[in-house]
Amino acid sequence: MFKNKTKARGLVLLSAGAIFAPMVSAQQLEEVIVTAQKQSASTQDTPLAITGMTDSQLEKFGFANANDISAQVPNMQVSGPYGDIQPIFSIRGVSMSDYSSNQTSPIGVYADEAYMGAVYTHGMNFFDVARLEVLRGPQGTLYGKNTTGGAINIITKSPVVGDDTAFNIQLGAGNYGLTKGDLGVQGDIVDDKLAARLAYSFTRSDGTWENKSGGPDLNQTDFNAIRLTLNWMINDRWSFTPKITHGQNDALGNAIRNEPRGDLSNNAALTSTLSALGVGVNNKENNGFIDNTGYSRPARGLGYWEIEDNFTGPLIVSNTNFVGKLEYVGDRYTFTSNTAFGVSDYSQLQNTDGSPEELLEIDWSVNTKSFSQDFRISGPISDSIDVIAGAYYAIEDMDMHNKYYIYDTPPDLRVAGTYPGATGFYPYLLDFGYIDQKMDTEKTSYALYSQFRWNVTAKLGVDIGLRYTYDIIDLAYLNISRFSYDGDPRGTWTPGNTTGRDEPFIHLNVGGQSILEPGVLISDLLSGNLTLDDLLLTAQTGYTHGEYTTDSAPNYRAKEKEWTGKIGIDYAANENLMMYASYSRGYRSGNFNGGIYYEARDFENAYAAPEFLDAYEIGFKSDFYDKRGRLNAALFFYDYTDQQFINVVGVSNFLENAGGSQIAGAEAEFTFAISESVIFNLGLGVLETEYTELSLSNTETLNDPDDRVDLSGNELISAPKISANTSLDIDLLTTDLGILSLNVNANYQDSQWYSAYNDKNGYGNIGQDAYVLYNGRLTWSGIYTDYSVSVWGKNLMDERYDVFAINLQSGFGYDLFTQGAPRTFGVDVSYNF
Repeated sequence: MFKNKTKARGLVLLSAGAIFAPMVSAQQLEEVIVTAQKQSASTQDTPLAITGMTDSQLEKFGFANANDISAQVPNMQVSGPYGDIQPIFSIRGVSMSDYSSNQTSPIGVYADEAYMGAVYTHGMNFFDVARLEVLRGPQGTLYGKNTTGGAINIITKSPVVGDDTAFNIQLGAGNYGLTKGDLGVQGDIVDDKLAARLAYSFTRSDGTWENKSGGPDLNQTDFNAIRLTLNWMINDRWSFTPKITHGQNDALGNAIRNEPRGDLSNNAALTSTLSALGVGVNNKENNGFIDNTGYSRPARGLGYWEIEDNFTGPLIVSNTNFVGKLEYVGDRYTFTSNTAFGVSDYSQLQNTDGSPEELLEIDWSVNTKSFSQDFRISGPISDSIDVIAGAYYAIEDMDMHNKYYIYDTPPDLRVAGTYPGATGFYPYLLDFGYIDQKMDTEKTSYALYSQFRWNVTAKLGVDIGLRYTYDIIDLAYLNISRFSYDGDPRGTWTPGNTTGRDEPFIHLNVGGQSILEPGVLISDLLSGNLTLDDLLLTAQTGYTHGEYTTDSAPNYRAKEKEWTGKIGIDYAANENLMMYASYSRGYRSGNFNGGIYYEARDFENAYAAPEFLDAYEIGFKSDFYDKRGRLNAALFFYDYTDQQFINVVGVSNFLENAGGSQIAGAEAEFTFAISESVIFNLGLGVLETEYTELSLSNTETLNDPDDRVDLSGNELISAPKISANTSLDIDLLTTDLGILSLNVNANYQDSQWYSAYNDKNGYGNIGQDAYVLYNGRLTWSGIYTDYSVSVWGKNLMDERYDVFAINLQSGFGYDLFTQGAPRTFGVDVSYNF
């Protein structure tokens, strides 16, 4: 396991500083109204684990994008290995390790109640936000898409009919060439009938990675978005609120850090001889380790934020979506219709090998079209029973086209020493070309749902929710072919591979073994382990694809019919204490493998089954000390079956199911108004996770694709045992002209793994040690809050940490890492009138 750091001490000191602040008269804490259960209610009256943040709180924390959400939410992480616009969320150990663009996140993201299916659109709506809600736990009743991990609700600002015309502007600048702005204007178009709001946001930066090869810097931002919102009060009972949003990102994407793992000491005599001869050898310096092209980043004298890059191109995301909410408020019942449709595109040239060589470079591309319709009715059916009932329909079409350029730089001959099993692969990597993958999937979902609230007494309540979901997932087209580097077709694997081998080529071998492993060959001959099929492989060396074709692999249709829901009970001991217990069940629908494989598969091997999560939770929510203090806490246990994740083996990747896993944990959120001018927050999360049933391929044995390892007992991905957050708000100075305030906050994450292998089979580096991030914001606000000037900083200690990692040793000889953001700082100026 990782060596635990001591940086959490700073977090403790920040907390202690708040506790010993002067205890004088203080304000009551703000009540946050949320719509987590499709009705407006205080977070303190909502019997589930939820964190709600208003626009003023978001501004206080310097919220700028999706990656900032987790700063003050226990048991939550947000990483951006593909940039700010494509975040990966992890809640209570439930996360998404799949980087395929056609996969669905276990954390549902909703913009104004519209489900955002494509993961690359999840960061496109975090502007002009009125409120954020983070729901922890499976959402298997009221939400449009069944999810196992939780939900993130983005509620954007809407105009109020009858309010005065208002205008807001915030402009900012910072290091790395950062410029940003948020502008909004709203007011009545038709008096007391129709109001409109127009909001615009932009963010640009020059990038945090310096390209030492002479090209532009990487990890840039160039984001623009605009939203038009109307609020039409049709009459006293009917209203209609349409919102149309368009966002665009177009800037060089994130850099990859290449950590070579080919150990030249594995066969020192051979590697030394090859180095001396210099034939087929990359003669650049090394530190004793190389990737499969002979590149060694550690020996290049590069700084932590420097790279030699030859391929990275713009990360382009375009997203246009419409959300229309039609509502009727009657004397007893409220009818709501939410209609949404969207069109989005994603493309990126990613230098996946993180080097100036041409080892692994990917051209990602996907187009998505979606539509959803949600009808629901809510209201009392008796004096003690309220109900929400509805019907949901959604359709999503994803057209994916990826190109994987492999070994345009020939492999270094010394790989024969660093990875002896790769010897037989060498000839087929000299002119591999690129893999051309085209895949079209269509997902259709129907659901009926209801949730009853029975107020047994004035203090005791029971919630019973039930949802029936019918999902249809179609694999409408799949073709995986091989092209030359110049774009000439060479052949097609899927369909077309008739060898019965799910690999790109059958390497040079004798009886299935590499020709440079005679000891293994002799042992297998003597023991009788070699079969007739193994001996036949000797004569079948070469690429496994057939003639080039644009035909599709077999079309498959999956149908899933699932019941999910919730049973909960809560008891309000008094107006300041509510206790609850619940059982809930959620599921994430299955999906077809969006990775690369080389043989047309039957349905069972092409499709990953749905994952299910049964959650048991008890908790309480409390206010105390005249509502100056607040403590919310929960204990939970998850029984997780068939968890979906991507497993990378050589030059292939597979969408697989873990047989089973369990998660147990606790979390607490504490807030206290120490005085009229000082508010302290502390959050704590604890997790204990374990795969109870999991077997994956042994990526260290290249010549044996059937060799598997038992990983039961390992920890889940992105599941730190302890996470904590704290913040302190202080009004430093109050005058007749304005207020000078300070927010300092910190976030601690314990050590964690980014792979289900944990430290087994060469995966010991695929994780992250414990770390702490410190942030701060100093603000001068006008006494009428009509203007403000803020100086801010994030990751003030310039902590270096990784947010994502993949073991690519078996196919390419290195581990891939992406890094968290460095220290950033800047100034914001805002004005409202």
